Amino acid sequence: MFNKIWNFWNDMKVPLGIIVGFTVVLAFYGWWWLAVGLAAIGCFYWYARRQFYSKEVQFNGYLDTIVRNIERTSHYAVRNLDVAMAVFGQDGKLQWKNELFVEYAGFAGVKNVDGKCPEEIFDLPENAFDALSIKDGERLLLINGRYYRLRHCRVLAGERAGKKESKGYSLIFYLTDVTDFELLRQKYANEKLCLAYVRFDNYEDVTKGMGESTRANISGEVNEVLSKWAEEENGFILANNKESFLVGINQASLQDLMEKKFPVLDKIHEIQVGNKITPTISVGIACDGRSLEEVSLNAAKALDLALGRGGDQVVVAIGGSLQFFGGITTVTAKSTRVRARIVAHTVHELMVSAEKVFVMGHTMEDFDAIGSAIGMAKMARSLGKETYIVVSGQNESVRKIAETLRSNDMKLMDEDDVYADIMVEEEEALKHISPKSLLVLVDHHRKMLCASQKVLDAIPWRIIIDHHRRAEDAIKNTTLQYMEPSSSSTSELVTELVGYFNDRLEFTKGEATALYAGIVVDTKNFAVQTGERTFEAAALLRRSGADPNMVRQLFKDDLDSVQVKSRLVAEAEMPEPGMVISVYENAPKEVKSSVIAAQAADTMINITGVCMSVVITEYSVDGSLGVSARSDGTVNVQIIMEELGGGGHQTVAGVQLKNISVEEVKKQIIALAKKQLEENDNNESDSAAGR
Repeated sequence: MFNKIWNFWNDMKVPLGIIVGFTVVLAFYGWWWLAVGLAAIGCFYWYARRQFYSKEVQFNGYLDTIVRNIERTSHYAVRNLDVAMAVFGQDGKLQWKNELFVEYAGFAGVKNVDGKCPEEIFDLPENAFDALSIKDGERLLLINGRYYRLRHCRVLAGERAGKKESKGYSLIFYLTDVTDFELLRQKYANEKLCLAYVRFDNYEDVTKGMGESTRANISGEVNEVLSKWAEEENGFILANNKESFLVGINQASLQDLMEKKFPVLDKIHEIQVGNKITPTISVGIACDGRSLEEVSLNAAKALDLALGRGGDQVVVAIGGSLQFFGGITTVTAKSTRVRARIVAHTVHELMVSAEKVFVMGHTMEDFDAIGSAIGMAKMARSLGKETYIVVSGQNESVRKIAETLRSNDMKLMDEDDVYADIMVEEEEALKHISPKSLLVLVDHHRKMLCASQKVLDAIPWRIIIDHHRRAEDAIKNTTLQYMEPSSSSTSELVTELVGYFNDRLEFTKGEATALYAGIVVDTKNFAVQTGERTFEAAALLRRSGADPNMVRQLFKDDLDSVQVKSRLVAEAEMPEPGMVISVYENAPKEVKSSVIAAQAADTMINITGVCMSVVITEYSVDGSLGVSARSDGTVNVQIIMEELGGGGHQTVAGVQLKNISVEEVKKQIIALAKKQLEENDNNESDSAAGR
């Protein structure tokens, strides 16, 4: 009805046509009929025209009434609905608002609101007009203690400036008071149950050689600290046994604990009941899950991750991500070899079931990756399996090992050169993969570090042997994981596994030398991360013929490398007391550059008064960066590198970065190191005050 187009001739042509037709027919019977017909046509036209205009006036009046009613209703709605509205023009300034908007925005009683920009009204940089006009959206605002949902919509508009018209977007704001709903949501979130699995990491080591009463005292002290912790957080605690506990707290308490950095870790450290070793705990906490069963599973996974990273820390699974706390103390080496024996037997069974075995280290292999790969390949070859060692390319370490294995001057056994022959790169390895192939990953557990990601994707049957702290993005769907952060190197782990794999299996001179080189390089010649098991593994390799002189030959550098390393040390800066940073500019994109950077960092950490050294390598090819960080134990460089996307150990860590400048990386590293040092100082002050 409202879309009807009123047209007189369109509506009257049918009846007029009929009258005209009758007039023409009657004209044949007499001329006077023609006069009558014309008079009839005139009268009909006059009457129809009058009725048409009357109808049109009536209809227009009807439409005007509807429009006025709609305008009154819209005006009433805009002024009186519980939704605040405002319009901002193309220039970003307030053009119109209703009274409720002024009230919600906190400008009640203020006259000069018109002409203000969104960022001036809400006082938040993210609420700038330019940012909001990119696309429609909504967000939650807190204004004067109340919560509002802000919806902003773009409207294409035009503004005239003289004779020209410019087109752009205006913004319409809708503010809805959602305080009651938001407070209810927060109350629900704060009271949400969080489950925490707690493990007494080193119970056996702490209580070793003690009497039963002393053991009970230590267990009682730990239990008391944990019980008091749960009580303070209005939670509950259940002891499964002397080493494991279940704690339940709400999410509000968890947020408070996260802000305080979980002081319960330090309280456990302070327990002294005749023990020589400091007790530590690991905690896995989860809040997210569709059921309590899923929350429990997530908490168990978080605990596994905390233990895989060396213990003495808390891993919190919240908001779809993981957060790490603690992990500052040095990882204690485990004296028991029960797990090593079980892992060796499992590896034996998996290799027996496999058709082919592929062993792969990380990209840009070092001597630990190559040595441990040779050790795992030895196990597979002893079972008569077709074996390949997958390498990322002919880097310096691979080349030196291959030349050493083939060298007659070194007086290696003839069978050692087989390992040089089975070292293949990605393209060749993919040709030999079969459905029942087994992949052994050594010295790494992250996909981004694999020597070949295509080989990793092609073989779903996987084993991980690694000594690094477990990262959040660890490779999933593995058949077996053997990760011991307390170990000095993966070569040490493999040396132990070979002994349990087959007690009649003996190392050749070349195999022993390759594994020995892996231990030496990761321990900085037995100066870092060494324990009794490290020296026992090294002694076994020495008895098997490992040649230290040959290892020294492997570690020798050319004159250019030594000069570059010396320059990096000489040009190092000390932005903060105890911290030195050097930049390797325009470095070639090759393994040699990262080795030089690592060696320079190792040299600088030995300088008196230095507790942390960092070398940033700026590659000339693509502008990417590599960071090598070292610590004397005062600072946990692993945590710092993890913040940047890398990882490693407490004293040795690194990261590869792209699309970031050297100055930005330096600022981030300095800020993270300062924060950690301040936390350490605060913890020491708190401990001293407690004593």
